[in-house]
Amino acid sequence: MITFICGGVRSGKTGFTEMQMLKSKCENLHYIATGVATDEEMIERVSHHQEDRRKSERAWLTWEQPTKINELTFSWEDAVLLDCITTWVTNKMIQHEDLDPDQLIDGLLNQVEALIAQPGEVYIISNEVSRELPSPFSMVETYKYIVGTMNQHLAARSDQAVEMVFGEPVFHKEVDG
Repeated sequence: MITFICGGVRSGKTGFTEMQMLKSKCENLHYIATGVATDEEMIERVSHHQEDRRKSERAWLTWEQPTKINELTFSWEDAVLLDCITTWVTNKMIQHEDLDPDQLIDGLLNQVEALIAQPGEVYIISNEVSRELPSPFSMVETYKYIVGTMNQHLAARSDQAVEMVFGEPVFHKEVDG
């Protein structure tokens, strides 16, 4: 099963997703962390998420993967959380700054498809960027284009699509039962 969770910054995406995963019948919980703690805000956010998982009633296996999510393999007994697409896109844009946006999207989609083709449950988090005001900076507009394209693809490919609004889930696609 593929679940896509999208919403604004600090809308409760990770907390909601972790709570859903705790209910999973999968034996193992995996957390693919794409964030790199490069400034005070990121250090605080990474620390907060790590502390939440440490306090969890179930053990989490954390994979620090800022760019290469396709290097991980999972089984039917695994529930996997990719947190998050937007940070991962940023990392890939920095790594491949000379690449055409559509070429970058193709590479990103190949890696995401490799992840979601694996057995088990996959949960993917992303930030909503389509409601942002236009930016005078072309790199910001390119970023929004890439993330927006990824979000559309993930929503279409998912079995369940959830938008977090004010800390509350709004289900756009829901699994029966």
